[in-house]
Formats: sequence, structure tokens, C-alpha cells
Amino acid sequence: MNKRALERGIARTGRAGSVLLLLVFCASLGCSQVRGRRRIQKANQLYRDGQYKEAVAMFREAEQFVPDFWVLWINMGYTCRQMLIPGAKTEENTAATQCALSAFRRLQELKPGDPRGPALYEQTLFETDQHETLSKMYTQRIEKNQADEEALNGLIQVYSKWPGHLDDTVAWYRRKADLKSSDAEAQYALGVYIWHQLFAKGGGADKATFDPRPDPSSKKNQVKTPPPSNPDEIVGQRRIELSDLGIQYLERAVALRSKYHEAMTYVNLLYRQKSYAYFDDPEQWQKCVDKATEWRDKTLAVTGKAPDSPAPPEAAENEAQSNEPGNARAASQRKR
Repeated sequence: MNKRALERGIARTGRAGSVLLLLVFCASLGCSQVRGRRRIQKANQLYRDGQYKEAVAMFREAEQFVPDFWVLWINMGYTCRQMLIPGAKTEENTAATQCALSAFRRLQELKPGDPRGPALYEQTLFETDQHETLSKMYTQRIEKNQADEEALNGLIQVYSKWPGHLDDTVAWYRRKADLKSSDAEAQYALGVYIWHQLFAKGGGADKATFDPRPDPSSKKNQVKTPPPSNPDEIVGQRRIELSDLGIQYLERAVALRSKYHEAMTYVNLLYRQKSYAYFDDPEQWQKCVDKATEWRDKTLAVTGKAPDSPAPPEAAENEAQSNEPGNARAASQRKR
């Protein structure tokens, strides 16, 4: 209804009719918008005051007036996220999760070009351990585009956080490394991940300090008893296979970047981890230790340091503390 039509209506209906027409005119100009936005403002203040449940309730009221206003949904999503308790398995946490996810889905519908929608949606899925949903989402993207690196990284992140999915994580690391076969760091990443798993699951200090060779001072030449293993440790042939796989990809990294001393360090460390599978075979254990020492010396030569005498088994593990993936990656980037 335009202004001229309103004036004609007032002339015909008199004062009482004019009030009605003004109300209609108000509605046509967006009184619902005004009411909805006012409720959003109140909800925002409740959010700032830390009254998240009350804020969500006020956002719900605003939804009745401005269901297509994108600001409503991003603010409601943020508010629901504030109510999340990581790892909690309660009805309240489930409700807050669904509230945040539905709000961010609606935001994506209303503002498809806004990167905050998908980013916040995915972040919420990760924070609430929605591993299966994330896996399906990223896998669908890979099926459409085999070279979707963002989806590959997403799958690596999902499975590395998903308990009991070591093989899946390794598979997706390999997929990325093979896809980026000329990228030294993609090869390096797989080797480092495998070392971390072996170190955490049966590759600690008790194994590093054990020497299975018979004590030459003992006349009886008794077989030594290795440290005990826990049920969740990676042992035997499985440890050997994972070590060999990690070494393979780290050697690829060195082939691509001849002075990649961080990768060399992890080859050394993986040979140490591999040796722990041979506590019942001192000869094979010694071969692994010798290879570790060989790679240690290569590393020292590349870094400009003269090789010292062979390090004891635990020395290589201590060296890893200064070569965590993040630190090593940063150092690598500084050298390039």
C-alpha cells in the first residue's frame, strides 16, 4: 500500500478507519522487522550478561518476526555454542549442539556466500565429536573431487581424533602424500604421525633403555626379560610394518629435499621404535639400532655437526622432544 492509497482510504473511512489503515500500513513497512530486531537486541544483551538460556529463548521469540534475518541465526548459533560442555553426554548438551548446528545450517541457507556459516558448522561438529557426520561430509566431497585437499585434511583430522581409527588415519595421510607426491612435507607428516603412535603405544622410556643383548660378563649367558607390554600397545609385526611405512615416506621426503634434517631425525627415531619389536631377536634389534645411528650421523652431517660416538637408545628419544612436528615444521619453513 503506497502513501496516496492510504490518503484516499483515510478520506473515505474517517478517523477510526484511518487508525486501522495506519496499522496495515505499518505492517507493510516492516513492524515485524522492528519487533524482531528489538528482541534480537535484548537477546544479545542477555548473551553479554552470560544468561545464555534466556538469550536463546529471546532469539526464539525474534524468529517469529524475522525468520529470514541472517543475524538472528549467527547470534543464536554463537549463543548455543556457549552452552556446550565438551565431552558431556547430557540432554542439555545434546540440545545445545542441535541448536547450534541448526542455526549455522540456516545461516548457510540465508547467506551462502558467507564463509562463517560452513566454518562454524564444521567447528561445532568437531567440538562435539560428531566424527561420523564429519566423515560422511568430507568423504562425499572427495567422491566429487579426488584432489580436494581441504576435505583430505578434514578426514585426517577427523580420524586422528576418533578413537580406534589408527588405520583410517594412516590411510588418509597416505592418500594425501601420494596425491602430493612432490611435496616433502606431505611425506614427512605421515612419518611423524606414525612415530607419535608408536611412541605413545609401547615406545616409551622403558623400551628405549632396554638392551636385549646377553650380558658378556654373565657366564650363564641368560636371556634378558624385556619390559612388559600393555594390551593397547603396538607390538610385534604390527610395529615393524608401521615403522617401515613411516620410514618409507620419510625417505621420500629426504629424496625430495636432500637437507631435510627433521625428516632424517624421524627416520632415526622410527628405526629405534622398530627395534622394540625385536627384543626376542638381539641380532635384528642391533641392525635397527645401527640404522638409527646411521641416520643420526646423516642428520648431524647435514646440520654441520660432527658425528659423536654412537648414542645410547634413549638419546634418540630425547632428541625427539626438540623435534615435535610443529617445531620441526616451523624450523623447516625457516630454512626454505
